[in-house]
Amino acid sequence: MGRLDPRAIDELRDLMGEDFDSLIEAFEVDSQTQVEAITDAIAQADADRIRRQAHGLKGACINLGANDLAEVCGRIEDVGRAGDCALAQSLLPTLHREFNGVRSALAELRYP
Repeated sequence: MGRLDPRAIDELRDLMGEDFDSLIEAFEVDSQTQVEAITDAIAQADADRIRRQAHGLKGACINLGANDLAEVCGRIEDVGRAGDCALAQSLLPTLHREFNGVRSALAELRYP
């Protein structure tokens, strides 16, 4: 579970109870959509959309304890704010790697 903060996961389990799995499923669906939107915004060189989408995903990641993914989103948000779409493009492999790692970690939570 290295991609997720165990304390955050424990807190969410306690808070959500039996709805924890629903929270995980919602994150998986929503975050996939946001990663695709970031990827598309980068392809379109839409710096404002890059910033907005990365900001939204960052917040969801922080809430879930996916801190490394949140950090990557923060960097993408910053370069979107600066209008540097080329740098955002260079961060895409890191975004996808971290996102896939978080998805794997979430799968382990659901199917230990």
